[in-house]
Amino acid sequence: MRNDLTCAVVRDLLPNYVEGLTSEETGQAVERHLRSCPDCAAKQAAMVGPELASRLEEERRELDYLKQVKRRSRFRLVAAVVCTVLVIAGGFAAKIFLIGTPIQPQTYALRHYVDEENVLHLMIDCVNSGMAYYGWETDEENGLVEIFGRTVTVSPFHDEGWGRLTVPLEGVREVRLCGDVVYQDGVVVTSAAMHRYEARTPYAGDAPALGRVAEAVGLDDQTWGYTTELTTSARPYRWTINFQSHWGDTSADVFMRYYYGPQILALVDNLDEVGWTYTTATSSGKTFCEGVLTLEEADAHLITILAQSDCGEQWKALKSVKDFAATPAGMQVLYDLVREDLSLQVAPVF
Repeated sequence: MRNDLTCAVVRDLLPNYVEGLTSEETGQAVERHLRSCPDCAAKQAAMVGPELASRLEEERRELDYLKQVKRRSRFRLVAAVVCTVLVIAGGFAAKIFLIGTPIQPQTYALRHYVDEENVLHLMIDCVNSGMAYYGWETDEENGLVEIFGRTVTVSPFHDEGWGRLTVPLEGVREVRLCGDVVYQDGVVVTSAAMHRYEARTPYAGDAPALGRVAEAVGLDDQTWGYTTELTTSARPYRWTINFQSHWGDTSADVFMRYYYGPQILALVDNLDEVGWTYTTATSSGKTFCEGVLTLEEADAHLITILAQSDCGEQWKALKSVKDFAATPAGMQVLYDLVREDLSLQVAPVF
């Protein structure tokens, strides 16, 4: 190919040629000119040295800068992670040691009574030795007193797993401790009565709810061993408890008729009858027995024991066991009545 590039043109192209920016054809023309022109070749050699060195130095500076940026980014990332971990750990520590959670009724054992000056005394003890109570607050409005507290993990900040509180009852209708009623309408309400009250169910056909009722009144399936039958196709609705374990000298009739049966009828709104079957020992061996307690029978016996009780005229005015289950205080009164009645029927075991 004819070399038609002049020195002036080649020197104009040299910067692009050195950078490798010319086309292949132009680059070949510049190279042919450089082979035949010592002056332009010298110019190209002089240009390559400083230009290349300058470019390499610039690239090195850029690389160093990028490394610095990368190191700073890594440091910032690590610092951010560490700070996040510290914040989370600090928040968790503050939560379990300083802030805690509201006290729940199942976490404490309660003893309470009303003294001669009409003051309610509450002695609250945590059932978990690793937990502490603090921050007791009492709010009173319109005859309702509500007491709250918080529970945290034991630490030097909080190390008391108990509370000792008093509530003057003048003008007070109800006292609640951490959500549970402990005093109502002149009656000190125990956790046993509150547990029964909370197990109430409106329907005799709800088998899981009936299981909770049985557990609440003390008929634990694992202890007693029984199966159940429900008759709910037509009134009267009946719940039959078939005891599997053998009864000894004491008849199941007494316990079911005077203790468990009345409570069960009270706690299941539309239940009309409670039935039971069991075996007992006789001189001739084991004998199969069965019994039934109707709501009418339970209510009639209740009126009899109410007449002999000093529980108060407001409770004597109630005519059915179901009326007592309407409030925690009423459930407490019924619970006390059936326990006392049972003690008159058999040797005291409660």
